[in-house]
Amino acid sequence: MKPSTARVAEVNPQAVARYKDMRAAVMQEPGIDRLLCEIVITSQLALLGQETAFKVHALKLFEMKITRAQLEQVILAGLGVTFVIPQAAQALDWIAQAHEQFQVAL
Repeated sequence: MKPSTARVAEVNPQAVARYKDMRAAVMQEPGIDRLLCEIVITSQLALLGQETAFKVHALKLFEMKITRAQLEQVILAGLGVTFVIPQAAQALDWIAQAHEQFQVAL
């Protein structure tokens, strides 16, 4: 699983460097809760169907001590509001796969 930034950097590393600078500036604003932002980003990626990026961010959440069950509940919180059942089921599968990868890496 290769992060999209790694793939784009193969073609244009300068663009990715600028992108990372922008993301760092946004995430370093005073009062920003990094964990909350990561949860929101991960949920948005699930909604957009971005499997690889979702898994990359799910792994970050596991490293930040979010449990698999907690992340599953975040996804299910959007059921019927922003997620339809097939999207939620797909995201739950991705969570399981990312969690398995996380466990292997421990």
